[in-house]
Amino acid sequence: MGGKETNDAISSAHDAFQSWSKLTATERSKRLRNWYDLLITHKEELAQLITLEQGKPLAEAMAEVVYGAGFIEFFAEEAKRVYGDIIPAHLGDRRLLVLKQPVGVVGAVTPWNFPLAMITRKVGPALACGCTVVVKPSELTPLTALAAAELALQAGISPGVLNMVMGKAADIGDALLASSEVRKITFTGSTAVGKKLMAGAAGTVKRVSLELGGNAPCIVFDDADLDVAVKGSLDAKFRNSGQTCVCANRLLVQEGIYDKFAAAFSKAVQNLQVGDGFGEGVSQGPLINEAAVQKVESCVQDAISKGAKVLLGGKRHSLGMTFYEPTVIGDVNQEMSLSREEIFGPVAPLLRFKTEAEAIRLANNTNAGLAAYIFTNNIQRSWRVAEALEYGLVGVNEGLISTVVAPFGGVKQSGLGREGSKYGMDDYLEVKYVCLGDMNRE
Repeated sequence: MGGKETNDAISSAHDAFQSWSKLTATERSKRLRNWYDLLITHKEELAQLITLEQGKPLAEAMAEVVYGAGFIEFFAEEAKRVYGDIIPAHLGDRRLLVLKQPVGVVGAVTPWNFPLAMITRKVGPALACGCTVVVKPSELTPLTALAAAELALQAGISPGVLNMVMGKAADIGDALLASSEVRKITFTGSTAVGKKLMAGAAGTVKRVSLELGGNAPCIVFDDADLDVAVKGSLDAKFRNSGQTCVCANRLLVQEGIYDKFAAAFSKAVQNLQVGDGFGEGVSQGPLINEAAVQKVESCVQDAISKGAKVLLGGKRHSLGMTFYEPTVIGDVNQEMSLSREEIFGPVAPLLRFKTEAEAIRLANNTNAGLAAYIFTNNIQRSWRVAEALEYGLVGVNEGLISTVVAPFGGVKQSGLGREGSKYGMDDYLEVKYVCLGDMNRE
């Protein structure tokens, strides 16, 4: 598909908005709930589809379906909680009302690493508010998107309310940006593409929400519980073979625990089983494509050339194709691309630090600000460091922090706006002030 099909989808969404936005919140809620029920009913088939086209292990794919469906369930409930206000008036014969109304047609551009959940996290609140949506799923994982849309139709979500266009990314994006009928763009993906969308949205002054690249620090202090730190860091780094936007990109380890942590962490990584996502016990699938493997190889070679040491892995897996060995690199510093760029692969760089102040400085020394992780048994330190970190999400002694009920989003060049939780409704609503005059006349 390209520009023509996208414009057709926009017209369809614009027409459907007239009726969908007029439904009661209760009716929209029922249809979203039906969609949730169908997603759960078909969770095995959806998980198999995700593993087939994206590569993640089946257990992870199943977890994504449950997580992704959870957004539809949550926002089905939030649809009934879009409240306005009555403001005490400045004059006795006035009544001041604040209404919240749907933005209109939404253009949603979603990535390949969570082909279901990144759609439902955007579409759930949009439909709950009364918006209609044109989704451009990743051209690398279109089938999961089509399956989700088919289930939405079966759930009673009217044709035109949820539209899928896939194919020529640039043409589809240009059509979404150019259309005056599209009132909002929501995007999850790279910072570079996010900047282009933000600039392109200026032409028609669209609302924009962006969830962009990360460079997540994972800080392990001397006083951390070693077992907790190893498990949490492993979860944060190697989920989806390191292909998550909140993935621990840099492991900052205090010098007093560095050697113990490096040994224990490397041992844990060595036990990760790589293979076909349908294989028994497999926890690490392939990377998404050849370009992703080459990016990882480039970062690793850059680090080695500048003095870093490979503690484990460091090369393509013997399985071939786009499989890469789970890797741990020691003695990494700020000059290496492993510290400065989002790796998006199964490579864990270890950096030493001495003091808490140094850890905070190293962690914040990036344009990104999506997720960060801290491991410490010192309560005061956990508060100090969590507040000092320039990130939208912070996990303390926990490596898996994403949840439907909490706000997800970054600061600095990691994006604008929040998804999930009650705050996830805000970006899809316009606030309208209504002044009712001369209320005392009979």
